[in-house]
Amino acid sequence: MSTDIYTGKTGRAISSYDLLDEMQETYGLDRREAHESITAFLAQIIDIDGEDNVVEMTRAVQPELLLDNPSDLDVDYWTTITAAAADDIRNTFAATYPAATVDV
Repeated sequence: MSTDIYTGKTGRAISSYDLLDEMQETYGLDRREAHESITAFLAQIIDIDGEDNVVEMTRAVQPELLLDNPSDLDVDYWTTITAAAADDIRNTFAATYPAATVDV
């Protein structure tokens, strides 16, 4: 099953997405650190496997801005990646970060 990743401008609010929430919960990372790690790991996977083998689709969060954007607002995107790429990101997290511990 493919996975969506928010690929917007850094330094701005980061939209929530399933893989981000999963990595935050599993590894106890804050939103920004988890997102930056996901996008860095994704870039590495694309470098190795090629974009055509990793990215299924990219679509604008606000497609109307592609047609008319008089205020020159930043256009952010959702990037749909393959299930294999999402699993590679999960595996890279597991090799990079210790799992969060939950106090009982």
